[in-house]
Amino acid sequence: MDTKQSWICLYFLLFFIVQERSEACNWMISQYRAKNNFCVSLLKEMGGEIVPVNSSFPCEEYTEIEKAKVEDQVRFLAQATKQIISLFNAVSHVGEVKWDRRALGDFLNILKTRQLTELTKCTSTYAKRGRSPTERKLRKRFKELKKLLNKAKYSADSLERIRNVVQRDLWRMDIIAANVKHKLLKRTN
Repeated sequence: MDTKQSWICLYFLLFFIVQERSEACNWMISQYRAKNNFCVSLLKEMGGEIVPVNSSFPCEEYTEIEKAKVEDQVRFLAQATKQIISLFNAVSHVGEVKWDRRALGDFLNILKTRQLTELTKCTSTYAKRGRSPTERKLRKRFKELKKLLNKAKYSADSLERIRNVVQRDLWRMDIIAANVKHKLLKRTN
């Protein structure tokens, strides 16, 4: 193989790698925010209007991730989605929960089958690496939320706090997704 053919092969290889990555992440551009907003509306629907809770929102991990690379932001969104699913799966198995079961099921279904699946596809196009400190903080925070639920024996008050926190998480995730969308669109233009 001569030098010219080697360069042509390398060009096509790089082209297909970039093409695969952009196709896997196209969903971030076209669908993520709509599905996320639908999840927020289902969150409201499952238990009525969400009452604001006077507590500070731990936003350190969100502030850190907003400054990160696109790959890290997408990984963070996938991790946050996974944590929300885990938290609400625990809630869905409690019999005394007074939430609308259909809305809860739809909420979990969209998060699992659309959000997490598509985010995982997108993250799989990036190089593998371990968890970032930001992702570890996020996991720790969701563990604390699960402990809060268990300690309060899934009381109505603790469930409302969880809905409030997750609503704020979804809003912040939407901001990150808008940032990712903007950066991905810049790359394709």
